[in-house]
Amino acid sequence: MAHHKSSGGPTSADHSLGTYHHDAAQRQRWDDLGTPKESISSSPADKSANCQATQSEFPTAGDPSAVSSEPVKQSSQKRWWQWSKAAEHKLLDNLNDQFSGKRGWNGHFYYKPRKPDQEHQDHTALGDADYGGSLKKDDEGKFEYLNQFGQKSSKYSDVSVYLSPTNFIPKRLVVQSTDYVLRNKLATGDWRRRQVNGDVPTVLAISEWALGPFGQKAWWHKVDGSLRLLVVCVPLQICLAWPGASSWKDEDTIDTYTDFPGYHWQWAKHAINPLDQKPVADKPIVAPQLPSSRQRLIRPRQLVVQQDDGSWKVDANAPASMRYIFVSFADKAFASSSGRKLIQQMAASAARDAGCKAYWLDFLCRAENNGDLLDSDVYRMCDVIRGCKRVVVMLPDARVESKRIWGSRMWTLPEALLAPGNRCYFCTPDGEGHRIEELSLVEMTSEVWEDPIDSESDGGSTRLLAEHYANLLTLSRLELFATALDALGHRSEKNYKFYTPNDVTYALMGLLHYRIERDNTDTEFQSLAQLSLGNDSDRIVERMISLYPHPNLGPFKPFRTLARPDLFHTHLWDIEPSCQVVGVAHENNTVLLDNCRAMHIRWKGFPRPVVARDVGFRRLMAAMFVTAGTWWFVQGIALAVYYAPFISTENAEQKVITIIKWMVAGFVFVAVTLSVTGPFSVRRLYGGQVLQSTSNLVAFEGVMPISKLECLVFGNNSSRLSYEASSTPFSQYYRHQSRRVGFEPDWIRDERPDLVEANLPKGHKLFTLVDTGELSVSIFSAERPPTVALLCGREGGMLRAVLCSWQFENDCLYKETVVRMPSNVWNAATPKGWLKICLGTMDQEREAERTVKLERMRKEKDIDRSSC
Repeated sequence: MAHHKSSGGPTSADHSLGTYHHDAAQRQRWDDLGTPKESISSSPADKSANCQATQSEFPTAGDPSAVSSEPVKQSSQKRWWQWSKAAEHKLLDNLNDQFSGKRGWNGHFYYKPRKPDQEHQDHTALGDADYGGSLKKDDEGKFEYLNQFGQKSSKYSDVSVYLSPTNFIPKRLVVQSTDYVLRNKLATGDWRRRQVNGDVPTVLAISEWALGPFGQKAWWHKVDGSLRLLVVCVPLQICLAWPGASSWKDEDTIDTYTDFPGYHWQWAKHAINPLDQKPVADKPIVAPQLPSSRQRLIRPRQLVVQQDDGSWKVDANAPASMRYIFVSFADKAFASSSGRKLIQQMAASAARDAGCKAYWLDFLCRAENNGDLLDSDVYRMCDVIRGCKRVVVMLPDARVESKRIWGSRMWTLPEALLAPGNRCYFCTPDGEGHRIEELSLVEMTSEVWEDPIDSESDGGSTRLLAEHYANLLTLSRLELFATALDALGHRSEKNYKFYTPNDVTYALMGLLHYRIERDNTDTEFQSLAQLSLGNDSDRIVERMISLYPHPNLGPFKPFRTLARPDLFHTHLWDIEPSCQVVGVAHENNTVLLDNCRAMHIRWKGFPRPVVARDVGFRRLMAAMFVTAGTWWFVQGIALAVYYAPFISTENAEQKVITIIKWMVAGFVFVAVTLSVTGPFSVRRLYGGQVLQSTSNLVAFEGVMPISKLECLVFGNNSSRLSYEASSTPFSQYYRHQSRRVGFEPDWIRDERPDLVEANLPKGHKLFTLVDTGELSVSIFSAERPPTVALLCGREGGMLRAVLCSWQFENDCLYKETVVRMPSNVWNAATPKGWLKICLGTMDQEREAERTVKLERMRKEKDIDRSSC
C-alpha cells in the first residue's frame, strides 16, 4: 500500500483532530489514508534535507507535543474543472467536518465528536498496514467494504461506525447519552452523541403528563393534576378517536434479536483445515513439513561418545541402544573457552558416574549455522531429554545463587520438567574433581525455582508443574498449557534476550505433542494460537474469547493471563465454549470464528416496545371507558351537526330547539365526564403485567435511575425492568439477599456516576445495556460503545456474551467487554459463521500498532542518519 513519507516526521496520534487547518496533522492523516507515492520527492537534495531534519523532528511514542507546524504545500497544477476537489482535499474536509464538535442533523440532532484523547487514537496504523489484504481503497481514498452478500460499498475512515442490520453497510454510530455525559464527556471518544430518548405513544405521553402530579403528597400537586386532567381530556379523546390511535392493542412479538449481518471474506493466515488456507499457485494444499516441525525425534542426531582410547568425540552414528546423559547449563557461566573446556570435562565425569559412555551437549551436538537443521535441533531438544538416562546441570560453584540463576532461565525449565526419574543432578567443581548433588522436582521448587506469589495459595505455576511431572498432581491438558505458559512467560521477562519473537512458544512446544514451523512474521499470539489449535488443548483459544481478564494488567498479551481468574472470578477451564476457532488472522490477537451467535446492539434510541400483556378485568373496563367516551363525544357532535339546519330555521318550535340543545349538551357532558377518566384508562391499557416482549438489545452511554429509565422505555413505571443479579462485575456489590435479583446502587439512584468513575479501568466509560426481551438492565464499563454481542460460551449456568465494537476498514470485531446473559437468550440469537474477532479492544490494538509503527520509523530514521 502506498505510503507518503513526509520530511517533517510523523505526527502523534494524540494530536488534535479538531484543528486540521494547515499543520502536520493534515499531512499525517493524508499519509495514513493513502497518499500516492508519486508525491514523494526522491531527489538527492531532498534526501539530504531529510537527513538534516531528522535530528530534531522525530517524535517519540506518547509525545503529543512533537508535531511539526509547517503549512501544507498545495499543488499548483490546475484542474480542468475548477469546482472539483482533489481526493486528499475531500478527505481532509470530511475529517474536519466529522470532528468539528458541532451539532448535526440526520432526522434528529446529534453532537459530533471533538479531538480524540490519548485513549482514543485515530487510524495512524492503517496507512501502511495490510492485514493480509483486508484493507482496500478506492480512488477517492475511501475504504471498501464487502457485506455478506458480496455487495461492495465504500466510506471514509473517520468516526466510529456500526454495520447496519437493515442496509448491510457501515454507518456512522450515534450513541444516545444521558445529560451528565452530554455535559461532561463530549470531548472524549470518536463517536456521535445525542440525547437519550424513547418512542412512547402520544396518548400515553399526554396521559402521564396529566397524572404525574398525583404521585406527589402535597395538596397543591393534587390541584395541579386536576387542572391538567381538564386541559387534556378533550384533546386526548380526539387523539383516541383518531384512526390508528388504538395502539394499546397487543401486536405479535418477535422472539429473535436483531441480527448482526457480518461475514468475513478474507483467508486466514493459519487455518485449521488446509482447504481454508489461502491458495498459492503451483503449490499443493498440504505443504511438506520442515524438519523443525516434525512430531518426534526418537534418537539424538549426534552424541559425544567415549572412544576406545578414552577420548570423547562427536558421533553422528552412535548405536541406538547407547545410553547417554543430557547436559544442561546456563550459558553465561561457561561462555569463555576455558569454561567450554571445563564443562566438557564435567560432562565426561558425570557420564561415567551415571554408567554411560555418551552425553549430549548443545554447542557440540547441534548444528552450527542457522537454518532448518538448527531449528530442528533446538526445537526437538525435548525429545533428546526424554530419551536420556538423567539430566545433569552444570554449575560454576555450589552456591544457591548459582542454582537460582540457572533456574531463572526460560529454556532450562522444560529441561528439568522432562528429566527422567523426576529429578535433576547438579554437578559443580570440587577441587580437582567434581561433586554431584541430586534434587527432586519438588525440592527444586524451594531451592532452585522462584515464582511470584500472587493471590493464589498454590505456591505458583512452577510448583504445580513440578508436582504434575512428579506424578503427585494431575493437571488437565488445559491447565497444563496455561500453567506452563505462565511459568515460561514469567522467566522470559527476566533478563532474557529473544532470538525470535516467539521463543516462549517454541519453549512451550517442547512439552506438547505436535509442533509448528518457525515463522518470524508471527506474533506471540499467532504462534501460541497455532500451537494450541494444533494440539488437543481442550479448545483453549475458544475459551479465551469468553474470558474477561482485568484491563489494567499492562501490555495486552492474552495468553499470559490464562492461569489467573478473570473479573468474574472464574478460570479458563470453568468456561464451556460454544463456538469454534477456524483460523488465526493476519492481525495480532485476532482469530476467525465460526458457529457463534450474534446480536446487534442498538444505540440511536429505544424503539417502541412491542409486548403481550395480561388481559384482566381492569384492562377491559379501561377499554370500555375509552370506547364509550369516544362514542358519546362523536354522537354529540353528530347530533349537533344533524339538527343545526333545523335549529336555524324560522319555523322551528322553541320547545323542540330547547330539547335538542339539552340532548347535545347531555351527550357532550357525558363524553367530557368519561374523557376525564381517559388518562387513567390509557395508563391501564398500556400497563398491566407483561407476558412477553420483543427481544432487543438497546444501550446508552451513562447511567440512569431504573424508574426514570422505565418511563423512558415504556412511558410509565410499573416495575417491569430489573437489574441482572450477576451479569457484570458491577453486580457483585448490588445483589438482593434472598432473591436472585440485583438492586439499584445509591450512586445511580442519586445520578452521581462521578463517584465511581475514578475507580474504572483507564480509558473506560460507563454504559447501560437494556434487554427488552428479558426486561433486564446491566451496567458495564468499556473504552468505547460495543455494537455487537457474540454468544461464545457458558459457565455457571449463564451464557458469556462478548460485546464487540466493529472496524469496517478490515472488517474486524474488537472485544470491548464481556457480560453474562440467561441461557434462554441462546435460542433467540442468530447463528453466524466466519467472523473475525480481536481479543483486544480497538483502542489497545490501535495504540499497539501505533507504537510499532513509530518504532519502525525511528529505526528507518537511524539508518538514514547513518547513511548521511
